[in-house]
Amino acid sequence: MPEPTTLAFLNADWRDFESTPAAEEKPDKAITIFDYHSLLSETGWKTIFRIECPLSSERLTGNQVQKMQDKRILGTIGRTLLIAKIK
Repeated sequence: MPEPTTLAFLNADWRDFESTPAAEEKPDKAITIFDYHSLLSETGWKTIFRIECPLSSERLTGNQVQKMQDKRILGTIGRTLLIAKIK
């Protein structure tokens, strides 16, 4: 019997957070971990692990952080690793 296939999927949510205050974001215009999980499930995969992979905050300059604070914009600094097996 063959070994079950395993998939490791490293991703980040896509949102318009660079210019849009959090309260004004439109969830239907974003692609999030929930969407990725749904797609995997609908195509026969079962997620067995979800691991948060933080990145350094150094990727944002002080000016970017200040603008985000002033405009009340939420930013993300990280990725999510989904590990799934075929059902």
